[in-house]
Amino acid sequence: MLLSRTLALSQPCSSLQASRQINCLFTCRFITSTSSRSENKSAQPSTAATATANIELSAPVTYLSESHDPYFNLAYEDHLLRSTPHNQPVLFMYRNRPCVVIGRNQNPWKETTPRLLRGESIPLIRRRSGGGTVYHDMGNTNFSIILPRLMFTRAHGAELVARAIREKLGITQCGVNERNDVIIRDDEHEFKVSGSAYKIIQHRAYHHGTMLISSSLSELGKSLKSSSPHIETKGIPSFRSPVTTLNTYLPSSRQGRPIKHDEFVSAVSHEFASVYAGPGKQVITYEVSENLVREVKVWDGVRELKSWEWQYGQTPEFTNRLETVLPFGEISASLTSRHALITSLTFHLTPSISATTAETTVRQEFLDALALSLIGARYEALEGADGPEDPAYDTPQWRELSHEIISWLRQAM
Repeated sequence: MLLSRTLALSQPCSSLQASRQINCLFTCRFITSTSSRSENKSAQPSTAATATANIELSAPVTYLSESHDPYFNLAYEDHLLRSTPHNQPVLFMYRNRPCVVIGRNQNPWKETTPRLLRGESIPLIRRRSGGGTVYHDMGNTNFSIILPRLMFTRAHGAELVARAIREKLGITQCGVNERNDVIIRDDEHEFKVSGSAYKIIQHRAYHHGTMLISSSLSELGKSLKSSSPHIETKGIPSFRSPVTTLNTYLPSSRQGRPIKHDEFVSAVSHEFASVYAGPGKQVITYEVSENLVREVKVWDGVRELKSWEWQYGQTPEFTNRLETVLPFGEISASLTSRHALITSLTFHLTPSISATTAETTVRQEFLDALALSLIGARYEALEGADGPEDPAYDTPQWRELSHEIISWLRQAM
């Protein structure tokens, strides 16, 4: 049974029992499942913890975002994790305009090339969960399954989504591998169609992931290419795998008709309902309108995600080695960065054959002074960098060399 109406709520759309306020407008639909209670239970995650906790779940809720703003959707997802009732199953689904999303503990320069993304006006966003780097576009649909912490397993969400793809979209090759990735099996090969990550807090946990329905794989490959091969990081590197799209494996029964976003959303929503809905526990679906969300914490989250301190400043410590050639010799730079601030930097000059010892000594002393002036600067941006502070280097010749080397570092970092 499917009912639809528009509601203006001053309480969280997760439950009328909750007391936190959202003040937003939703389209509300009710979905009931024809599955029996025992069938629902068998599809729910099963752990020793759930058996002892004897969790009684409340009615499940689905949220469908109308926004394509990645900052809003990620902030709203975090809001749902923290504000919905502890015993409520929640499904959140959304699409973003093109962007690159890195994991909480990743290095953006190791995973991609931020300056090239900026040149293409592709946002780079650090999410709050772990995991690897993913590419979003309008051919990709994101899902998030939020459960009580004691019911959470890494496999459950992936299995639910894979089951929806097999049974409702007809792609029988879809499954889940040992890493809990949703994959397509093609003979002896497997291709990822979903990148997953997880977050666990005191009472709640989620599994969220992408689903490559019709994404541009060429743009994905280009956007996830790093130009810093020598970075060594304490952060978590991505596990790179061959990828494909659902529409590459359409069953013959579809007669070439491609899968669309709405169809994937419907398939996963109904599978979610078949697991968690039951007698007296209808699934309520809310369509979230970004322009009408008034919850302060959501917009605080958006601002944090956009801030340099979060986007880059959360980068774990790393080292890098850079090299260039100038008319008077080869320069190598070895640096360490913590929280995306340069904490150590040394230049080594290998002089050209024509350079004298005296010339090489003077130039190395300049490079040492320049390195010292860059300590504490933001990695890559090097904001305010203008050369050594020593008045001896405040001449047109040294200022020009400072500018040349700083420009090289900005392009090479």
